[in-house]
Amino acid sequence: MMNLRRFTGRPDYRQALVALLGMLVGLSIFFALERAIVPRYSFVTPVDSYIPFIPVSWYVYVLFFPFVVALSAYAPASDFNAFKTATLLAFAIGIVSFLMFPEFIPRPDTALIENAFLRQRLSRMWGLDLPSNGFPSLHVAVTCLACLMLRSSRHWWFVALAGALICLSTLTVKQHTVADVAGGVLLSAVCSFLAHKHKRQNVGASREIA
Repeated sequence: MMNLRRFTGRPDYRQALVALLGMLVGLSIFFALERAIVPRYSFVTPVDSYIPFIPVSWYVYVLFFPFVVALSAYAPASDFNAFKTATLLAFAIGIVSFLMFPEFIPRPDTALIENAFLRQRLSRMWGLDLPSNGFPSLHVAVTCLACLMLRSSRHWWFVALAGALICLSTLTVKQHTVADVAGGVLLSAVCSFLAHKHKRQNVGASREIA
C-alpha cells in the first residue's frame, strides 16, 4: 500500500482510534438489530444475476476496516469531523431504512467454495451478518465518506480506486445487491452534503462571534 504519510503529513492516532471504536460500536448495534428483523423485501435486479460470485474478493471486502481507519488517521481534522457527522447521519438513516425495508439477500451455497479458508471465512461472515440489513449498504456509504476525507490530496485517485474496489467487492461476495450499493452511494452524497453544510454554518457563526 502506498505511503500516505508523505501525502497528508503525520498520522493522527486519536482520529484512527475514534474511527475504529465507532465501527466496532456500529457493528455491535447492527448485529443485535438484525436478529430482531424479519426480512420481507427483495431488491435483487436482473443485473445482479450477471455479477459473478468471486469468493477471493472477500480479501478486498474486509480491507474496508483498515482502509477507513488509515484514512481517518491521515485526514485533515476538519474533514475528519465532517466525516464523523456524515457517518452518524448515515448510521441513523440506515437504521430507519433497515427497520422499514428489511431486505432478504440471497447468499450462495458455501459448499461451492473450493478454498477451505475462504469457505470458513464467508460462512462465518454470513453467520454474523444476517441478510436483513442490506439497503442501503453502509459498507459502501462509509467507504465513500472515508474517501472524501482525502479528496484534496493530489493522490486522491489512488484512494478513490481502492474505495471503488471495496464497494465492488460487496457485489462479488454477494453481500449486497446493486440497489444496495446505489443506495449507499446516494446516502453518502446526501450525508456528506449535509455534514459540510453544517460545518460551513458553524464556521460562519464563529466568525460572527469573533
